[in-house]
Amino acid sequence: MRRTVIFIAAALGLISCKGQGNESNKMPWEDDLKEKETTVKYEVGAALPGWEEGYLDIHAINSGRGECIFYILPDGTTMLVDAGEVTAVAENIQRKPTEAFRPYVTYSRYIKHFLPEGKTKLDYMYLTHFHIDHMGEDSANNAVNANGYKTVGVSGVWEEVGFTTLLDRGYPNYGEDTSILPPESSATNNYIAFVKYATSKGGLKAERIKVGSDTQVRLLSKPSDYDCKILNIVGNGEFVTRNDAGSMTVDKVAITAENPASCGFHLRYGKFDYIACGDLTSTPQNKMAAYYKDFIGVLEGFKGNHHLSANSWGSQMQKNAFSPRVLVNESFTNYQPDKDLMTSINTGVFANNTYTWTKDIFLTNLHTDLSTAYPDVYRNCHANGHVVIRVSPGGGNFYVYLLDDSDFEYKIKSIHGPFTSK
Repeated sequence: MRRTVIFIAAALGLISCKGQGNESNKMPWEDDLKEKETTVKYEVGAALPGWEEGYLDIHAINSGRGECIFYILPDGTTMLVDAGEVTAVAENIQRKPTEAFRPYVTYSRYIKHFLPEGKTKLDYMYLTHFHIDHMGEDSANNAVNANGYKTVGVSGVWEEVGFTTLLDRGYPNYGEDTSILPPESSATNNYIAFVKYATSKGGLKAERIKVGSDTQVRLLSKPSDYDCKILNIVGNGEFVTRNDAGSMTVDKVAITAENPASCGFHLRYGKFDYIACGDLTSTPQNKMAAYYKDFIGVLEGFKGNHHLSANSWGSQMQKNAFSPRVLVNESFTNYQPDKDLMTSINTGVFANNTYTWTKDIFLTNLHTDLSTAYPDVYRNCHANGHVVIRVSPGGGNFYVYLLDDSDFEYKIKSIHGPFTSK
C-alpha cells in the first residue's frame, strides 16, 4: 500500500481510479475471481498450470548460469528481464536442467511453455545492465554467426523466442554518449553487434530506459482493464525521488561502475508492490530505498540486488527498515547469498538498526557449501528451483511456487501462501 503523497499522477501514473462498488465500475476480473480461485488446481508434484488473464506472473527461471526473470502482466503483455549466461567456474552451481543445455535454451524453452495462448514471442526485453550474468558472455567457445554476433544470453533468446522491443541503458549510441557510464567489455561489444543487426535487419525496436517513465513497459492488450503499472525508478545513476513539495522528480548522482548503473522498476498491481533493480549497489541503491520509504511503505515482493552479495543491502535499506514480505534471489555461486547478510536478515539486525523480519526467502539456487556449513543462517530459505510469484486478479493476494528445475516439466516442489497484499 502506497503512502499518501502529492505528486504528478499524469506524468508518473501511480494513481488510478478504481471501482467503489458501483456495478458499472467493476474490473473485468471481479465476477470470475472466485471461480478462478476454486477451479485452477495447484498440487505438489503436478505441473504448474499456465497463466490466466487477470493474473500477474513473475517467473525467476533457473539456468544455474545467470539471472533471467519472465513477467506475464494481467492482460497477457510479456516481458523478460535479463538473460544471463556464464561458463562454469569452480564455485558455480551446475547448469539446469543439465550441462547439456545452454542457458539461453533453458530460458527459451521455459518461456515458450508458459507464454500466453496466441503469443508467439515476447513483447519486451529489459536489460538491467551490461554484465555477462545478465546479458551473456563473449565465450571463446562460441563462434560468430553469419549476422556478425555470437548467440548467447539475450541474443539467444531473440533467436529462439523473439521479442518486439528491447530496452537497455545505452541505446542507441552506447559508449559514444558521454552522459552515461560507457559499457566496456568484449561481451558488451558482442551484445551491441547483436542490437545493431536486430534493429537494422531483424525488425527489432529498441529504446534507452527512461527513469521516471511508466509508459515504456505498458499493458498492450487491455490497458484500461487492469490497475497495473511499471515505473522505471533507477538507471544510469538517475533515480526517482520526492522533492520538497512532495512531488516525484528525477535526480542523478555520478557513478563509476557498472552495477550502480543498473536499471530497475517498481511494478504495481492493485495493492501488490514489487521492486527489481538488477545488481544495484552504492548510492543509487540507497536512493531506491528512499523511494520505497516515500512512495510504497509495504512491499510485497523484491528481487534481491546483486544476487544478495555483501553489498546488496545498503545503509539506507537498513535504516528505512526495507522489509519486503517475499524476497526472491537468483544466485549461482558458493558465496551468494552472503552469509553475514543472511544472518542480519534472519535476526533483523543491520548495524545499529533492528526491526522485525518475518519473511519468506526464495532462492533459485543454494550451494551445498553454504547450506551444509551454515544451516541456521539459511533456515528461512526455500531453495533450488524455478521461483514463481503468481498474483491473483486485482492484486489482493498471491502465492509463491518452487518448481522442479531438473527437467522441462515444471512440476511444483512446494507451495507457499496465500500472502495478502497490504
